[in-house]
Amino acid sequence: MTRGLVRAALLVFLIPVSACLTYTPIGNVTPARGAEVVATMAPLDARVGEITVHRVTNVQGRVAFADADSLVIAGTRFTSDAGTAYQSIGDLVTIPRTQLLELKQKKVSGWKTAIALGASGAAVAAILAGVGPLSGFGSGGGPPKPPP
Repeated sequence: MTRGLVRAALLVFLIPVSACLTYTPIGNVTPARGAEVVATMAPLDARVGEITVHRVTNVQGRVAFADADSLVIAGTRFTSDAGTAYQSIGDLVTIPRTQLLELKQKKVSGWKTAIALGASGAAVAAILAGVGPLSGFGSGGGPPKPPP
């Protein structure tokens, strides 16, 4: 019974915490190496594995190199202007700063984190309240008391 309770509590905590991250626009700031980013740019060609994807407009991945002239991303997802998405394991793409339209960096969202922790705390309390009588906690078991 306790193993199931631990699994349920773990699940209740992990799902909301994964939703606490968001991509925030960073403007003209150069991102640090290794930062998770999403870049939107004018269409360019990108090599993904053995193929060349034409007219890529969106790249998601980690910053491999950044300077004033270009941004190199180890991409994990490339999206063409037709909406076709291509998965990758870190193929590098160089984006000239002149073609970069928007750059967003993955960060922890304070308000989403607060909501997630509040909701998961309420869910754990509800689980414990619902499982408590089933596992023998509290009163309600045994023979009734004799009348006085």
